[in-house]
Amino acid sequence: MVNKEIISSKDNRKVKELRKLHQRKYRKKTGQFLIEGEHLIEEAVRFKQEIHLIVLTESAVPSFDVETFECMYVSDSVMKVLSSLETPPGMLAVVSYIPANDNGNRVLALDGIQDPGNLGTLIRTADAFGFSRLILSEDTTDPFSDKVLRSAQGSTFHLNIQSGSIVDAVNAFDGLTIGTSLEGSVFLEESTPESHVMVVLGNEGQGVSSAVLNAVDQKVKIQMTGFSESLNVAVAGSIIMHHFKA
Repeated sequence: MVNKEIISSKDNRKVKELRKLHQRKYRKKTGQFLIEGEHLIEEAVRFKQEIHLIVLTESAVPSFDVETFECMYVSDSVMKVLSSLETPPGMLAVVSYIPANDNGNRVLALDGIQDPGNLGTLIRTADAFGFSRLILSEDTTDPFSDKVLRSAQGSTFHLNIQSGSIVDAVNAFDGLTIGTSLEGSVFLEESTPESHVMVVLGNEGQGVSSAVLNAVDQKVKIQMTGFSESLNVAVAGSIIMHHFKA
């Protein structure tokens, strides 16, 4: 039920609790995170995420029915301290992630990705090319940070995202496993798309760890005809996933 009272104090207890969700340790502790803007909230609702609370400014005019959710109205100044954006969109939600019920045979495994923009782009691209399951190493950046969620544009809610050992995931996978490496064989020359494939991408600076590379079936690289020595990991991942698209 909508609470019409407008909270205008930044020191309000509930506001303080919500602000803590900007920190990874509190997201992990509570199993909750913030999403901002109507599009992400609509995607979360559409793909049956657990919506704990919707926070709106008095002037917000959502296109969906908020009456079915617990809502809290705040002043523009309070929304500004809750938002991670320079210009707050006027609505945000507190959400718990419910992974898609999909243990698909096209898997993207990420070994130590650090840049939120790269992770968000890879999540969005995996969604676009039918890689419905993602496995993230423990040292990969938080997929539920505001920057990753914005970059992923709702694709987070379309996929089954898991966290765990990449080596264990590779060893347990029933299909072709490939890892990117500058010492790998040239990719895309005579390769044939596989129905069961796991693509492993690594840290922006160090690449895929040696332990993971020792576990995969094939070490590969993308042939380049220009002078650049390497590709951004999100670009490289996009090229490979497109080749194996469902």
